[in-house]
Amino acid sequence: MLHHIGSKPVREIIYQKGKKDGNPPDLATIFFKTRKKDNKLVEPEAIEKHAQIKEIIQADPSLPSIEIVEKCCGPQTRSHVFGFRGGVKAKDLKGGTSSKAELLSALRSTREENKSLNEENKSLNERLSTLEDEMKEMRKIREYFASQQSYVPLTTTSTVSTE
Repeated sequence: MLHHIGSKPVREIIYQKGKKDGNPPDLATIFFKTRKKDNKLVEPEAIEKHAQIKEIIQADPSLPSIEIVEKCCGPQTRSHVFGFRGGVKAKDLKGGTSSKAELLSALRSTREENKSLNEENKSLNERLSTLEDEMKEMRKIREYFASQQSYVPLTTTSTVSTE
């Protein structure tokens, strides 16, 4: 796929498009700017990829550029990312990677926390069940006493002596 940007590097296009608000342009804009001729895409493959990129961005605008590229074009190699030419590497877009030991440690602590929370949840559910049973028992007792007592109307006058 030919790139029609002449000698202007992709990073310069990103800088020029993003300097107004400090945010870099989205991948569709970069893709278009690097493959346009007379302000339109010429090659059928470029038109198809551009439409696919726009569709992915429209479906989930919060996706980082590298994920959009990987959804559109497959996994990227270490030294080259599709749409960014040779100056941008996949690890630059993905951010830092954690070591396997760190990931396993985080997984272990998350599992322990989940286990603890599940035990606490089970304990609270048992306690709630016990309280519900006690409430049912108290209602039965109250109904029993209410049925045993005869109805006695409350009097509004009191017999208080004022001496």
